[in-house]
Amino acid sequence: MPDNNIQRVFVKPGDTATIHCPVCQLAKTVDVGKFRTTRHTITARCTCSHSFSVSLEFRKCYRKKTELPGTFEARAANSGDTQWKKTNLTGVYNMQAPATGCGRMLVTNLSSGGLQFTTPCNHNIKIGDHARITFILDDRKQTEISKRVIVQSIVGNVIGCQFASNETLEQGLRFYLFP
Repeated sequence: MPDNNIQRVFVKPGDTATIHCPVCQLAKTVDVGKFRTTRHTITARCTCSHSFSVSLEFRKCYRKKTELPGTFEARAANSGDTQWKKTNLTGVYNMQAPATGCGRMLVTNLSSGGLQFTTPCNHNIKIGDHARITFILDDRKQTEISKRVIVQSIVGNVIGCQFASNETLEQGLRFYLFP
């Protein structure tokens, strides 16, 4: 079955999901907790005898796929906020130590809780490092976003981050993420 025929369903707190039959439009709320640690794509069978694939999304926040260019500057987890400097410089530049990496990036997905980006070159970023990321949304207003993040995962040049707990979500970003 092609991927575009898979119904994507977000799991609610309490591990329940509402699944809609694409043929008869019957909706049923079911317990899907048993699938949390195993598979996330299941085959559902409606009372009208239609079978269809359902992809269960257990994430806390909706995640939007993007291709937004930007810049990042990472620092070791033990460096303080006093070393961040706000400038009006344009372009790409390298910071002196204690930066663990900086340069261009591409935000590949975005949610209200964090983001994932890729770097075009090698880096020394480690899980737990803090970073300042800046990018421009491809919305009508070309909203500039600048956030402090904490690195949560690294697979090669793909870096997953969570927004720092004291970072607020700008109105422009909230509207952008609305599904």
